[in-house]
Amino acid sequence: MVETTTAPPPGAGRQTQQPPAVRLSGGGARRWRWLVLALTLTTAGALSGVIALERLDDRTGVVVADTDLPAGHILTLDDLRVSEMSVSSGLSFVDAARMEEIVGQTLTLPVVEGGVLPESALGADAAFPESDRALVGATLQPGRFPASLGAGASVSVVVSGGEQQEDGAPQAYLALVRTLAPDPGVEGAVNVELLVSSADAARIAAAASAGQVSLVQVHPRGGA
Repeated sequence: MVETTTAPPPGAGRQTQQPPAVRLSGGGARRWRWLVLALTLTTAGALSGVIALERLDDRTGVVVADTDLPAGHILTLDDLRVSEMSVSSGLSFVDAARMEEIVGQTLTLPVVEGGVLPESALGADAAFPESDRALVGATLQPGRFPASLGAGASVSVVVSGGEQQEDGAPQAYLALVRTLAPDPGVEGAVNVELLVSSADAARIAAAASAGQVSLVQVHPRGGA
């Protein structure tokens, strides 16, 4: 008699393996450190937002020039606009509430487009020019001034055909272009009005009438 045996199914007798347990990283102390860091960053972000809002609250409406304005210009509403900005305590400015009040006043200093209009630059017609300044007119032929020259520019007035400096160079005087307009009688020529030192006015006026004046545009804080 032949005995038959039945083979056990595959895998029988083996222990079923369970997947390894997932362990959350970080112990209690580490977790607390992360919580403290997160709270610190959140607090810092909130404080920075508060500081930014406070800085916005510190901004003041000030009057600025809407275009380049030369010295001696009589202000109109079209010359001005309001800008919100933080203003330092030492800055001279005109508050936005007074914009209409200053219309009709005369600038004693030039103001560039976007520049703050200083309270100290406002005066009546009688205050311009100042006691140490004078206005001199001149007609300049082409080649005696930069083509891009405009009102409000700082220039060196070069006088030729007269006295010279010690190094042999022509005499030069600092000035400000108050107005500039094409001369209707000569193509390419311009008529300019120069704000100069009172001490130099007579010499510049005499040279201008003799056609001996040329203008060189310089930096506002440059030399002659």
